[in-house]
Amino acid sequence: MTQQYYELTEKSTKSIKARAPLTLEQVLSAYQTLFENLDPQTMAQAFSEVFAPQVYFKDPFNEIKGRAKLLALFEHMFTTLHEPMFRIHHKAGSGNTGYLEWRFYFKLKPNQPVKQINGMSKIVIDDQGWVIVHIDYWDSGEYIYHQVPIIGAFTRWVASKLKADV
Repeated sequence: MTQQYYELTEKSTKSIKARAPLTLEQVLSAYQTLFENLDPQTMAQAFSEVFAPQVYFKDPFNEIKGRAKLLALFEHMFTTLHEPMFRIHHKAGSGNTGYLEWRFYFKLKPNQPVKQINGMSKIVIDDQGWVIVHIDYWDSGEYIYHQVPIIGAFTRWVASKLKADV
């Protein structure tokens, strides 16, 4: 699915507004600035400057197509979590594909402690520097399912059975 969508998305971005092509390094720097300064008030404008209209996004819980849906996803994040914040620690890439290692911090409720998720994002850009694919990789078992009563006990038990005895 991802490869097919990447090919379709790359073709569909030929018609979006022209701009001076951006290098992968420029896009990754802009991405870091965007995500480390996410603000619900300015997010729509910022997304329109980085993401192609038909961007493909996937994480452990979502698979969406389109900048408007991506914006709605992040708006949902701001309405359901308290103090969400990304910090990008490493950037790398070559050609049209980049990788970002990040930490996501948030609170489920205002008076609760800060939680952290460590992850990696794969970013693919077209020949103009528009982000056409964003895929997040992070362990939903460790950071979500293991924390839920009853389900967490079961997922931890399954993980213990799969663990190597070394």
